[in-house]
Amino acid sequence: MEFFSEMNAWHWLILGVVLLILEMLGAAGFLLGIGVGALLTALIAAVLGGMSWQAQLLCFAVLSVAATWLYWARFRHINEATDQPLLNSVEARLLGKEALVLEDMSANKGRVQIGDSLWVIEAEEDYPANTKVKVVAVDGMTLKVEAQQ
Repeated sequence: MEFFSEMNAWHWLILGVVLLILEMLGAAGFLLGIGVGALLTALIAAVLGGMSWQAQLLCFAVLSVAATWLYWARFRHINEATDQPLLNSVEARLLGKEALVLEDMSANKGRVQIGDSLWVIEAEEDYPANTKVKVVAVDGMTLKVEAQQ
């Protein structure tokens, strides 16, 4: 407990700088609020001087929570806006797509080409080559299709 009673602004400054350096090494924002809280506590401890260690810890806790909340409130939506919302959703991108069966289907299985990819397809009946089909479901790497008129 003696260490706590001797805490001053330098301790908080060092803690804040170390936490921010660790944040720069890749903590993805987890240490940013705590580091800022430590730096602000260092500033307050330097300005006020003679703060008890309990007051310093309380100040650090409150400022860390506030800085973390401000960071979270400001940046939580930064990666949500995109011009391609279906980029990583194969199912959403493929549903409703139309393609031609590449070869006569057998055992209700065949192949189609959508974009630059060849896909295995399943249907309730066999379709001849060049039949226009529409993707109605995605099951892993297999597309469920129905014939289009």
